[in-house]
Amino acid sequence: MPLRPFVQVDVFADRPGAGNPLAVVLDATGLDNAAMQAIARWTRLPETTFVFPPTQPGASYALRMFSPKREVPFAGHPSVGTAHAVLEAGLARPDADGLLLQEGVAGLLPLRVEESGGVRRIAIRTPRAHLVEVADARGSRMLEALDWLPPGELPPALMDGGGPRRGQPAQRAAGLGRDRRPGPCHRQHGRAG
Repeated sequence: MPLRPFVQVDVFADRPGAGNPLAVVLDATGLDNAAMQAIARWTRLPETTFVFPPTQPGASYALRMFSPKREVPFAGHPSVGTAHAVLEAGLARPDADGLLLQEGVAGLLPLRVEESGGVRRIAIRTPRAHLVEVADARGSRMLEALDWLPPGELPPALMDGGGPRRGQPAQRAAGLGRDRRPGPCHRQHGRAG
């Protein structure tokens, strides 16, 4: 496997070593799935991204992202961190409206880039979530954990917004911000909400 230079980025940090670490291979041209997976495993970071020339009209760059174990269709911190690395390397520039367009497994996703006073802020619009599977609510540990939901809400479900996540859809936002009594989530994770 040919050597590939990469950068390590601290995402969501105001100083080195304080953020979510990410490896970015800035030129992944010619790497196959096995090579990208091997590099991601070698970095031992939560995610490693691989930058390619775009293939979709209007895209600023293309990327694929891998955890040490598998390809990841979408994740926020790798998308934001890769955009930063691509900008630093001069591989892309935001358009006149401050937008980059990232091409990935999850589709074309816009990133807004704002720079002021030497600080760069990057925000991404995540893929639109869709329902994959609805769980049987009877005896559901998730429903028990979310015992603060009003009666008649939707059952637990598997949603996909660039990657599968189990969650509890709500029919309305009313009541979601109210005080909740500590339930199983609080007992397990030490916080409510």
